[in-house]
This record gives sequence, C-alpha cells and structure tokens, in this order.
Amino acid sequence: MRDRVGRTVDDGSGLLPSDVLRRTGAEVAVLVLLDPAGTQLDLIYSVGMVPELAETWARFPLAAPVGISRAARTGEVVEAGSFRERLIRFPATASLPTADVEGLVAAPLWHPDGDGTVVGALSLGFRGHVPPGTVEAATGLAAYAAGRVRAAGLRHGAHVPVAEEPGPPGPSPVATLGHGPAVSAIDQALLETILLHLPVGVSVLDRDLRFVMANQRAAEINGRPAAEHPGRHLREVLPELPESFAEQLRQVIDTGRPLVNLDVVGPTPGRPGQRRWRGSYYPVHGSTPVGPVGIAAVFDEVPDEATVGVEQLTADRATMLTALDTLVENAPVGVALLDTDLRYLKINPVLAAWNGRPVGDHLGRRVPDLFPELGPVVEPLMREVAETGAVRDVEVVRAGRTYLSSFFAVPGGGGRAGAVAVLITDVTSRRREERRARRVQEFTAALSQAVSVAEVVAAVRDGAGPAAEATVAAVALLDEAGRQIRFPPTGQEPPSRWKAVGRDAVHPIAATFRADEPSFHPELEPLLDRFPDAADAIRNSPHRSWAMVPLRGRGTAAGVLVFGYAEPQEFEPARRDFLVTLAGLAGQALARAQLYEREHATAVRLQRSLLPSRLPAVPGAELAAVYLAGDAVGVGGDFYDVFPVDGAAGREWVLVVGDVAGRGVDAASVTGLARHTLRITAALAEPATALRQLHVRLRDDPDVDRFLSVVCGRLRLRDGGADLDVASGGHPPALVRRADGRVEVITVPGVLLGAFPEVRLGRRSVALEAGDTVLFYTDGVIEARGPGGLFGEERLVELLRDAPDSTPRQLVELVRDGVAAYQSGPVADDIAILALRVGG
Repeated sequence: MRDRVGRTVDDGSGLLPSDVLRRTGAEVAVLVLLDPAGTQLDLIYSVGMVPELAETWARFPLAAPVGISRAARTGEVVEAGSFRERLIRFPATASLPTADVEGLVAAPLWHPDGDGTVVGALSLGFRGHVPPGTVEAATGLAAYAAGRVRAAGLRHGAHVPVAEEPGPPGPSPVATLGHGPAVSAIDQALLETILLHLPVGVSVLDRDLRFVMANQRAAEINGRPAAEHPGRHLREVLPELPESFAEQLRQVIDTGRPLVNLDVVGPTPGRPGQRRWRGSYYPVHGSTPVGPVGIAAVFDEVPDEATVGVEQLTADRATMLTALDTLVENAPVGVALLDTDLRYLKINPVLAAWNGRPVGDHLGRRVPDLFPELGPVVEPLMREVAETGAVRDVEVVRAGRTYLSSFFAVPGGGGRAGAVAVLITDVTSRRREERRARRVQEFTAALSQAVSVAEVVAAVRDGAGPAAEATVAAVALLDEAGRQIRFPPTGQEPPSRWKAVGRDAVHPIAATFRADEPSFHPELEPLLDRFPDAADAIRNSPHRSWAMVPLRGRGTAAGVLVFGYAEPQEFEPARRDFLVTLAGLAGQALARAQLYEREHATAVRLQRSLLPSRLPAVPGAELAAVYLAGDAVGVGGDFYDVFPVDGAAGREWVLVVGDVAGRGVDAASVTGLARHTLRITAALAEPATALRQLHVRLRDDPDVDRFLSVVCGRLRLRDGGADLDVASGGHPPALVRRADGRVEVITVPGVLLGAFPEVRLGRRSVALEAGDTVLFYTDGVIEARGPGGLFGEERLVELLRDAPDSTPRQLVELVRDGVAAYQSGPVADDIAILALRVGG
C-alpha cells in the first residue's frame, strides 16, 4: 500500500511529464519562473541540457533578448521555426548553451487563478524545424506546469504581460551578427568598418519607413549626416522624392518580395536638381510572425556622364571590386559565384581546397562536371534560387566532413538574378560536438533510469561507446568474493579470455583496477610488451587501442570500464578527461544500483519472513497464494495468513489478507504485530470482533503510528460446501468465482484499523458450494497503473470471469501475470493474493 499522506514537491522533476521530450519530439525542455521581484527568471527545471550548461541559465533578466523571456514578458507564444529564423529574431542566443538547437517554441505560464498575470515560461527546442502542432502542445504543457507549480507551493513572482511594438532595434545589426556562429572567426570591428565605409549606400528602415541606420555613403547620397537618420521617416529625410517610391517600399513589406535594381529620380537636400540612384530593397524578417519588420536597402548614385567622366566612373567601380575581391579571397569561409547557367565564375582558395581542386579547374565548369555526386543535389536548388530569389540552405557530408551551404541570388539587370552566390562553412566540429553532447545526454538519461546492475551495464553498452566514439564499451566488475573481475554477459565483451580476470593477474584490466588509475593504450605494441600473458588475446582482438578507467561509486573501485577502438587513438588530455567523466557517471549509477540490489534483497528476505513458510492443508478445500514485492527499497506491509480454529477438528479456518501503510522497519513491525494478534483473537472470536481487538491494540500502543487495511474470514466447512463469514477494515472487496463462471463482489463496510479513535465494522456471510473459489488481494492489484489508468476492480472481475476452470494456483498466477502485463514500467507496489477453492 502506498502512503496515504500527501507530499509536497521539492524540486522541478514533477512540473512537467517525465516523457516530455518523447511526447513533443523536442531536444530540450526548459521551465523558468519569475523571481518574487518580477524582474528575473529562475531556472526551475530542464531536461536534455548538459548540467554544466544549465548552470549558465540559473537566473537571467526578464528583459533578456531570448525567446523564453519574450514569452514571459508579452504573454505570447513565441515560435522560431528554424535556426535561421531563431538567429534573426533572437541573435543573442547564438552564443548561448542552446545554440545547437535550431527551432524553438516558448509559451507563457499563466497564473492558475486566472488573474491575467504570467508567472514564468516554458521553452521547447528542436534539433530541426518545429513540427506541426507544437504550439498547441507547448500551450497545454505550460498550463499543466502552472498547475503543478501551484500544487508544489513554489514561490514565484507575477508579471502583467505587455505587448511589444516593433520599433528601432537596440544593438547594431552588424554587432549582433558578429556574435553568430557563421561569422565567429571574423572580427566584429572589421564587419562594422566594412558596412559603414562601403562605397555603396546601405540603410535599414522599419515597417513605418523610419530609418534605423544609414552608413556614410547613404548619408552622402541623401544629403544629411548619418546621425540625423535614425528615427526619422523617409519623407522627413527625403521630402521631395516621388510618392510612388514610398509605395514601392511598402509593397516589399506587404509581400515580402525584394525590389532589385530599381531606379529613383529626384532632388535631395544635399544638392539641388534631379539626381538618379539605383538600388535593391530586401525584406528584413524579425520578431513578428506576420511578415517583415523592415527593409534593407543597398544603393548608389548613377552619375550623369556629362559631369563625371567615364574614366572616373570606371576607377570607382574598379576600387570597389578590388575591395570586394580582397574580402572574398581572404574570407575564412568558402565562397563561389556561378552564372545563370550554373558555371563557376569565381571561387576562393578556401572552397577550392575543400573541393580538392585548384581554383583554375573550377572556372567555366558546372558542378556535375567536377563532382557528379553533388550535381543532382545542388543544381535544382541553385536554379530555384536564380528563378525566385529565395535563400536556400543545404548540409552536405563529403569525405567525412560536414559543410553547411547557403545559396542566394545576385541581382542582375531587369529585376532578374545575374548570378548565384554560395557561402559554405565547415561545421564538422560543431556537428561532432552536438552529437557528442546529445549522446552524453542520452547516456546520462539511461543511467538515471537504470535501477539494477544489469540495467547499468546495458546503459553503458548502448550509451558510453557511442558517446566516446568507441567500437565497444564494457563493464568489468569485481565479484562478491573479491578475487576476480568479470564481464557480465552483454554480447559486446572483449576477447573471451577476458571474461574473467584474476584480481592479481598480470593483465591490463587487473593492473588498472589495482592501481585505481585510468590507463590508456594508444597502440598495441607497448601493451603486448608489458602484458605478455595476454598477448594472444590482444592480438586476436579487432581493436587497436584501449582505454581502461576504474569505476568508482562510493570512494572505492567496483570495477573497470573498458573502451575499445578499431583504429589507433591519440588520447589527448581533453579526451582522457572526457572518458574519465563517462566512467564517473557510470560508477555513480553502478554504486546506486548495487546498493539498491542489496537493500532490495534484504527487504525481500525480511518480507518473506513475515509470511507463512507454507500454506496448511485444508481438508475439503484447496489453497494457493502469491506474493510479489514492488521495486521500491524497503520491506512492504502486505501479508496473508491461513490457520485453523482451535478445537474445531479441522472444520473451521481463518483466512487473513492485510496491507500496512508505508514501507520499512516500522511497517514490518506492524505487519508482524497484526499477524500474530489475529492468530490469537481470530481463533477465539468472530472476524469483526477480532478486527476490533486488533484496532484497540494498535491505538493503545504508543510505539505504533501506522494504520492498515485487512480482511478476515472464518471458513466453516460442511458437506458439499462451506460458509464464509467476512469482516473488513477498509480493505478491497473479496471476489467469489462460482463454479459456473459467474463472479460476485463481496463488499463489506468498514474503516481502516488504527487510523481513527473509533472503528465501525460490518460483516457478511457467503455460502460456497463445491467448485466455488474465493479470492482475497491487496490494493497493489487494482491500483496498478497502465495505459488505460488504474487496473481497477472491473478489469479484475472481467479477468476472473473470462478465466478457464482453474485451480487456485492457476488463478492467482493468472491475476499476477495479468497485472504485470497491464502495468507500465516496474511494479510500484507490493501485491498479495490468496485463493481458496471449495471441494478441491
């Protein structure tokens, strides 16, 4: 029986469903609550995030420019469907621990009282794009978490959400871009300088056509200082421009489509008379899901050749091309330019080196000519980019390295694309670290769920190897005698001779265990020289490098974690530290599992001592019982007993099944007290009287603070059948399965014994005929939880009704197996079942 005392949640583990990542398909789930002042957000719960990284999120401002803060500030559900969208809307997160997450959804936690305030927020991060239906799922999880916060009594602040209007952005767009992973190798100051001093005009306007920024060349063209642009409307800066120009810019915002190579003619404040400039205007997507938040403009004046000589114009353009050429040639990323026939016009040395061909081999040739395997992948993508002007990203793995490629159109004449540009970044290291972090998280999660030593060994086999990029990971444990180190059978052990190694043997595993220090063997020859007795096994192994790390749990080594590699390894210091960390996680889980198994075995032995060693033989009837210990540590309180009534010549018997609240030594002592008390009282008095006497015994004993449910029946055998008098103290009703298959529920009123000052108990008599079976059980049967909720009394009745004509032994095993098959996960509560069949 589980404790009937309510418990307060004291950490965040119950605020979200334990399988929240499986339900949503998310990689990371984060839950934050407002601090009492309502200005900071505190991390309450996270799953899928490495603990060391989660520490950086322990507390951060409500005003932080990240998605989860925005949800808490505005009360809106925030969705960034991809890495590109997240980087544009929340660029500050590019250097934070969740940067490996691409799409995200954040939902506010509304106060459970419905007072219109927000108490925190929930964020789900996804490895790729956000799946359909995630917004609804996040909203439901946020409501669930808010209710659990109230139930747990966690302290928090409250905030009245305020909608955020699009306005001039705070930090410089270039400064923000400088924090992104795609340009982390480029100096931020260089980017600022390039933007501000480009020989072409660059400016950014918001949705209301107010300037956000303008570089020096734009200020010169517009005839106003750069500082006078931010915050002013286009008409304030350039009042005499044609109204049609402003309408065309609004179409960019309304449609999200760029305007390429648009000529504008009109006077500016800087110089009288008609002037002409040509520009391209692109939508800027930001924090609003309804469309662009502004416009980025790139333009330059088209001078009158009557006043500016062709030589000067040519020189200016040559200077600009030289600067751009220098930037492309020295960029730390791959850059290529292809014409509309998709032939290489230009490629920088970095990309040429990645392709394994000189720069000259590329020029004038198409991708399929050089790399036939890439043609079907990238050529259709580049044609789409050239035709639509869309930006497309694709990730390609070549020769063991991973490249992220971005394709975008370069404007040409007549509003059409003149070329296709490609930017390629080597993300091999990033993807490798992402995989390693994900595997470590999976390994840690598997260890946290492992209860037994066998489950820890399986978690190491399945998780430690991939995390360490090893071909095999196996656990060798010291046996109970302390003489041998043995590999549990997992199917991935090292060579057969290593399955059992003497503790004092001249062997690398034994030497590692004795030294209690990790050993690393990058190559086999030194290992063969040092351990000649193991030379044959080492040579016959398919592995060419080994790492062996002691498994420490509670201070002393319990075994060795062995990693094998098919190729020689370097084992540099950082990698050695990582393998030691994996072994530390496994060692802690192993120590916990070993302690659990020892305590569980002790509890089971103690529990067995509280039950009859064997059931008596009842003339004219057949008995069977089964007891199943739950997975919780500590002896439980379930018990059963059958004994004769003195002086009845074997014609009268007492049947008892009970369940003491709680677990542990106190529950065991009450179990023993109840069983022995009933052996005395029930043998002399009717069942209801015997239970009342037990209740008084429990209430009068100052050392007893437990209560129990119990059912007691006196069986009186007669020719052709029996009569059963039943009394119950708050116990589940007994069931009678008649010889014809009908099932009757024997409900008897009564309250828990020892729980209240006074106890009221009823009684009921049941006539049993030959072939009838009575079944007593504890609440572990009907309270077993599975996919359809509790197992319940109705499901138990149906199980008995559908059972074939069975012996009591077959019947109790049928109930036990039916509950086990229905239950999700391990057995949570103890189960005791007792069956008696008349005429057996």
